[in-house]
Amino acid sequence: MRELSQDAAPSLFDAPPPPAYLHAKDFVRWCCSFGAGFRNSPDVANLRYWLQKNEIKIKEREVMEILDTARPLFWKRIEQSVRKFEQERPEATN
Repeated sequence: MRELSQDAAPSLFDAPPPPAYLHAKDFVRWCCSFGAGFRNSPDVANLRYWLQKNEIKIKEREVMEILDTARPLFWKRIEQSVRKFEQERPEATN
């Protein structure tokens, strides 16, 4: 299974990803960076904190675009963690 950090290398013909996608990807990485048993939710308060912490300036209209992109990425990351856990401990799923 592919991790978020293992995106395929872009070709010369691919358009660069929008800044909102890149911010969302980094934000989700931060949301999942506090250890195996803890996840920050991809919500407005955590996004604003993350933006301030990383000194990232965005326009107000970009907040919802980042969150709309971050939520599916977050759920994909959670799903990957669950699958990894199930593969490591098959007796836990019975």
